Amino acid sequence: MMEEEEGKLIKKSLWLFEYNRGDTALYLQQFYAVDENDVRRQIEEFIRRADFPVYWERLRHVPGGFTIGYSSLKGTIYERPDGSVIEEAEVKAQPAPPETAAKAPPTPEASTPETASGSASETAPG
Repeated sequence: MMEEEEGKLIKKSLWLFEYNRGDTALYLQQFYAVDENDVRRQIEEFIRRADFPVYWERLRHVPGGFTIGYSSLKGTIYERPDGSVIEEAEVKAQPAPPETAAKAPPTPEASTPETASGSASETAPG
């Protein structure tokens, strides 16, 4: 991950990691990451810390968000350098000079939320 300047917001998008524990069930873990390398590092840490077996099924990038049941996950978040998350409304309300302004997330027409029936995926590594 690239080093960020003091006070600059870090844009992260949603990734969904599907795995099993050696049984017939599939489990879903959400991650927000800057890029694919960042999410893979987070998954490696998740697997290392898990007190159960984790078998990789697939990794999905869902920057448009994800809806399942009565719950939705945001497709994009903005994080301060200290790790705290800022709401999208706060990002838009912040007056900032052009060189430090956070790029606005895409409009709803540009991307659609992934749903439980969606099929965009990446297969397990190697």
